[in-house]
Amino acid sequence: MTKFQKQMLTIAAAGALTAVTALPAMAFENEFHGMYTFKTYFSNFDKGDGAAINPATVFSNDGPVSVISNFNKQRKVNNYMDQRARIQYIAKASDDLKMVTQFEMNTRFGGVTTNAYANKSDGGTLDTDGTNIWTKHLYLDFNVGKNFNTKVGLMPYKDTIKGLLIDADVPAIYTTTKLGAYSLGLGFSRFDENEQKATTTTRLGDQAADLFIMDNTYAVNKDTKVALSYYLLANYKNVAAAAATATAASVSARDRIIIHTLGLSGQTKMGGLNLSGFAAMQAGYSAAGTVASAGKKTNYHGYAANVAADMKMGSSKLKTALLYASGNNNTAPDAQNRGWVTSGVNSYNESGMMIVARNTSMGGTGTDNAIRKPVSNIALATFGVDADITEKFFTNANVGFAWAPASQAEQHIDLAQAIAGAGSRNNNSDFMGTEMNMEVGYKLYKNLTLKAQAAYMVLGGYYKNSACNDAASTAATCVSATTPQNPYTMRLQASYTF
Repeated sequence: MTKFQKQMLTIAAAGALTAVTALPAMAFENEFHGMYTFKTYFSNFDKGDGAAINPATVFSNDGPVSVISNFNKQRKVNNYMDQRARIQYIAKASDDLKMVTQFEMNTRFGGVTTNAYANKSDGGTLDTDGTNIWTKHLYLDFNVGKNFNTKVGLMPYKDTIKGLLIDADVPAIYTTTKLGAYSLGLGFSRFDENEQKATTTTRLGDQAADLFIMDNTYAVNKDTKVALSYYLLANYKNVAAAAATATAASVSARDRIIIHTLGLSGQTKMGGLNLSGFAAMQAGYSAAGTVASAGKKTNYHGYAANVAADMKMGSSKLKTALLYASGNNNTAPDAQNRGWVTSGVNSYNESGMMIVARNTSMGGTGTDNAIRKPVSNIALATFGVDADITEKFFTNANVGFAWAPASQAEQHIDLAQAIAGAGSRNNNSDFMGTEMNMEVGYKLYKNLTLKAQAAYMVLGGYYKNSACNDAASTAATCVSATTPQNPYTMRLQASYTF
């Protein structure tokens, strides 16, 4: 080999080494994450079709939100198994640009219809073939400079008031601007269109439901943070004029509302004590009140507040929390509605409850229910302890006491009668009942956890003489019915994450 050839070889090797060294900074990264959860249920409350315990609700959650025909006095135990898997793929071009996707697959063993062999869409029947892949997340996440971030697409969003207004996956645009300790979040979501309901519209955008978001957060120090947020729920879909009777069209007139929500929240840490809470108020109006006052506006004034504390004691954590979300007792035409309005999908995970209020942290699949789903018209006091017995073995226990701030017209009547103002009466008391629950878990491997959960609720006077014999019961038969059976649920769960 000549001297020249050796020099060229040296130069080529140096160039290749330089390219390889620079490659990681320019490489396209593929990230895969996911989870799998299997559950088996024994419950007179949870139900495999995912039907909520309060199926008759309206957007403002001021109707009969506690119809409990799902667990009457003769209710037998449901026994079923289901699973949920989520696969997340992140296409990362750089630290400033990535696309996030997540797909979800839900299956109930045996299928979701009475004739399971006739519907294999969920893959839970014989030979298992099915099509049940759902798009959960699909959004672009990119930075513009060091202080400005944008997300656009189908993404998860939880409000700053602990999810009490919205905790959901939404089609949205959300930007975050960071200026030192201050952060400004601005967002917009369009989550409904009349055309999606097979209703003819003149043009897209005329008849839609939108959510506008403004989150102001400030980190006082490393242990203290405060937030001031404003949310606007604007549902301006056109609906048919209300008729003399409560038709489906006239019922939907109550959905056309404008709700302003202002929330102040904060959290701090003092030694081993963690404190958090929020206060929120709502103001707004609907395009129509009751059927009798069609075309007239109903004003909304809802309130919600929370305070929570937890403290480490050795290997255990003691926790307590209080929640208040207002309800509405006014049934007169054009009355003030004082119920807390939600987006339709919200949560309250801090409670540790499994039955009384929606708590996604105690869930895992798509079929566990809650009496307050969405969470509104409730006062809830909870106490609990989380204990790490060993490095792998843990347990937690919780007790909660629930009241309904507004109890009139919430039982014994169907939705049409509630809006018409017919057949309504007060419940025997505002006390909904006491829930006691416990969870025991064992980390078999780093990524695999086995759990056993159990919850039981002793119903209070709020439910006395309120059970319907079947879902089709009329107001008259429900009024004379007996007190429902106390709801309970027992679950065995295996959860794998990666």
